[in-house]
Amino acid sequence: MDKTSAIVVGSCIALLAANWWYTSNQTPPAQAPQAQTAPATPAETAAAPAPTAQPLDSPATAPATPAEVTPATPVPQVIATLTSTDSQGKPVARYSFRDIGGSIQSVDMLGQAINSTKEELRGDVSINSNVPQGIGTLMFRLSNDAAPAFDQTVYKVDTANTNDKQVTLLARMGDLTVRKVYKLVPVTAAEGKVTEGNAYTLTLDVSVWNTGSAPLGVTNWGLYAGGMSQINHSEGSIYTHYIMLENGDFEKETRGSFDPFFGSAKQQIYVTDCKKLEWVGTMSQYYATVVMPTADSARNAYYAAPTRYKLPVTGEEVDGVEIAAGIPDFTLAAQAPGMPSMRTLSYRIFTGPKLNLMLEDMTQDIPRIEQIMDYGWLYLISYPMNWLINIFHDWFGNWGWAIVAMTFVVRLVIWPLYRKSYMSMKRMSLLQPKMKELKEKYPDDQQKVSMEMMRLYKEYGISPFGGCLPMFLQIPIFFAFFYVLQTAAELRGAPFLGWVTDLSQMDTVCTLPFTILGWEPAINVLPFIMAASMIAMMKMTPQAGDPTQQKIMKFMPVMFFLFCYTYPSALALYWTTTNIISIIQTLIIRRLPQPTLEKVDPKKQKQPKKGGFLDRMQRMMEEQQKALDEQKRQAAMRNNGKQ
Repeated sequence: MDKTSAIVVGSCIALLAANWWYTSNQTPPAQAPQAQTAPATPAETAAAPAPTAQPLDSPATAPATPAEVTPATPVPQVIATLTSTDSQGKPVARYSFRDIGGSIQSVDMLGQAINSTKEELRGDVSINSNVPQGIGTLMFRLSNDAAPAFDQTVYKVDTANTNDKQVTLLARMGDLTVRKVYKLVPVTAAEGKVTEGNAYTLTLDVSVWNTGSAPLGVTNWGLYAGGMSQINHSEGSIYTHYIMLENGDFEKETRGSFDPFFGSAKQQIYVTDCKKLEWVGTMSQYYATVVMPTADSARNAYYAAPTRYKLPVTGEEVDGVEIAAGIPDFTLAAQAPGMPSMRTLSYRIFTGPKLNLMLEDMTQDIPRIEQIMDYGWLYLISYPMNWLINIFHDWFGNWGWAIVAMTFVVRLVIWPLYRKSYMSMKRMSLLQPKMKELKEKYPDDQQKVSMEMMRLYKEYGISPFGGCLPMFLQIPIFFAFFYVLQTAAELRGAPFLGWVTDLSQMDTVCTLPFTILGWEPAINVLPFIMAASMIAMMKMTPQAGDPTQQKIMKFMPVMFFLFCYTYPSALALYWTTTNIISIIQTLIIRRLPQPTLEKVDPKKQKQPKKGGFLDRMQRMMEEQQKALDEQKRQAAMRNNGKQ
């Protein structure tokens, strides 16, 4: 192996090994949870700020809690529940409402169980259940200088206006009366349109009345949109973000944004200068919460903070984030005889899995919510791949076979290109003896060898890049599917064959009885099959290019093996299927008439595009060769002069 190959191969090994170790050890060190998210005690409740009779431009104060406010209990109590169903009548989400703050304590994803290599199969995935505050809690004194206060008032159920589709909660805070109405959104609209995502959606109307004799000014209030962290060890904390749609653009930030590389760390941020903030939320790898106010309830402001939460099963602390939507400043006039002053704020709340097609159907109600799939710049490839997988799943009823079928379609689409590439590589392999002769003829003049090789390519009508195009084309396809896997909630817990019981996890059959730097080595089968199939495919491919390129290509199976080893088994299944189909396609191509090495008639030869890449390369080499020849000539003249 020459020096260049050694550097390239060594760098690849180091980077992939580092990625392997890092992805296997994503659990952050434990830290104490932040004070602002801890549940309030009865003593702390007395200091909770209530709306006060003050003008909008007066400084915020923290008045004593009015006598009408019922002291909060130390532990929130569930006082009501709602269960939503899909279009087939199957229960899919259960909302639990708490008394403190009159908010959503948790949303259980029915039938979507917690399952990973480190946690047992225990119960349903529950969103916001490990967060001290409920979704829909009012917040006061939002600022960048201090932690906000959360509404600690105890709400009661208005039984006269509560049923299996709606929960109404009431509370008194001094001269302010608050009513919250949570309603399930019908999956089937009146005109018959079915929107499955509505099964994970509620509407919330927050009405406030001023029953006092003085006006009440509301400033720097917010509505808590929930907190989020990884749900279990199988998810990466790198996928936890607080998100928003600002001026039509999807934005996301991680916990790391509060601790920048330059500057001091922040305990919270309160941004008040957004441009048309349409909705805010949080998301993990497979789930998300989005809170969207109506136009008259929106304010171009949001609050966000880093937090620490406990995993539902193990109790281990992990990093998280929380966010709140700003509430417009307003004034409630003093109560007129028999007519209290009132303001109503309305919201739409989505809390559910990140299912691409489902979210796509919801965009009319929540603009661009499909962006939480986070496909990035590969969206144009990732979206069709996800769509194909869903179509094939409807046919086969198995996500593994859906991936196989989708891969077959991808390989079928690029078949003409692959066939042309194989033939080009075959012709280049026939040219290898002539290239070897050039290297022997000019052993010390690499520039001359390169020029003569370009001349041979032109003489025999061979494109030096013809064999590379399919590989370059497959790289964005591979990473597009990688992005699909990182957010496809459909694959959670989806089995394939035999030992592959969860396509969103590694297909581990056993772990070794020792650790390496805290990592437990595991035996995953599919990556080994993938590497073996890739080696077999490469042995069937004509060897072309210079020795350095050939050595790098031979190392590709190792690179893909290391990359796929700690990622979901669906990724290894996709690449293994790709290799097997490529082997079959190669066998078919071998039965076709094979190319021969014949010179191209200069009269019929297609001239390279003037100013094109090959044209510029050839002219550059010619100029370099002329410069070298001139240097040699001058050196020879100087040597002759000395003699």
